[in-house]
Amino acid sequence: MTDSVLQATLNVTEASQRDWDVLVIGAGPSGAIAARQCAQGGGKVLLVNDQKLPRDKVCGCCLNGAALEALNRIGLNKLVSDCHAPILENFVLASGQQQVALPLGAGVSLSRQRLDLELTQAAIDAGAQFLDETRATLHASEKQHCSVMLNHSQSEYATRARITIIASGLGRRVFSNRLADERRTNRNSRIGAGAVLSEVRSDFKPKTIYMACHRSGYVGCVRLEDGRLDLAAALDANAVKQAGGIGPLASIITNSAGLPASDAVAAANWRGTAKLTQSRATVYGDRLFVVGDAAGYVEPFTGEGMAWAIASGIAVAPLALQSLKVGTTETGPTWAKSRTRLLGGRMWKCRLISQLLRRPKLVKAAAWGLTHAPGLSRPFIRSLNRPFPELRS
Repeated sequence: MTDSVLQATLNVTEASQRDWDVLVIGAGPSGAIAARQCAQGGGKVLLVNDQKLPRDKVCGCCLNGAALEALNRIGLNKLVSDCHAPILENFVLASGQQQVALPLGAGVSLSRQRLDLELTQAAIDAGAQFLDETRATLHASEKQHCSVMLNHSQSEYATRARITIIASGLGRRVFSNRLADERRTNRNSRIGAGAVLSEVRSDFKPKTIYMACHRSGYVGCVRLEDGRLDLAAALDANAVKQAGGIGPLASIITNSAGLPASDAVAAANWRGTAKLTQSRATVYGDRLFVVGDAAGYVEPFTGEGMAWAIASGIAVAPLALQSLKVGTTETGPTWAKSRTRLLGGRMWKCRLISQLLRRPKLVKAAAWGLTHAPGLSRPFIRSLNRPFPELRS
């Protein structure tokens, strides 16, 4: 856990008195990287976040090989090593007391507290301005700019940006027009949940991802760079109610799979999210782009969600800068197509996996089969670590 607080580079009054080329809402990986890349490209960029950094986020906190390669492509590979992120070597799949350990081949674990702070600092270093503890709401788009309201300490300030990038995550509303913020959610989608344990049993080995599977959901566990244990889960909402809360259900799942520390899991300070599987009708608008989780999400697997966010932040920046000259009439549809090419296949794969994980008998059979023939997992692991070809220069 990092104790340093990232300071804003300007106050809300100063932010409201300037016109911006690009305003980015949300300082997660997608937003921070988009802000950095746009600033490096010469844009006047404002990155707005509704909380101070660092802060906890519900997340599996794993970066797979694809995510690491994407960071390397934009010169941020040293960021991960400077954080002393543990290299992930093994993935343990557990269901009904059946467990199998598989080699991962690539990846690290890194807390969102540290990652988001460092990525935002990288955006600042590139020339972006950063404003925290401020909620940004998108109002009307006019011919030359978007009107954005900045809500800080119960006061509102107006500012303008030629392009707005929405990277506000799952469930966060950013449009003054509620209809523009509507998302399609899968009625069978699970909810996300996360917690962090400071006291960790030695049974949880470093450099290892543990995944406990159950008919009511699954719980992933991994040691972070500071030794704490990150817990991330996808759970059936009805099962959460029946169990008496997220903690009790997560404890049932980990215990049923033979993982330790079920009492600590039950007592952890869990936080939930909106339904994980959701999408928007469109990921662009007049002078705006939607990226990262805000654009659409499915239940991820071993670092895929983070890889999607990082790749999206990189890919949207050139289009945002191009839009400063030509508008979004052409670049908006281009972004929709680019995002589909970038993420469509990987998201489809995770949908398939999420359906498999809902069937404990299939998971147990897969674990048994992989125990006797671990080489069967290699093509799948390679596909997770495979770089995004669309980002290749």
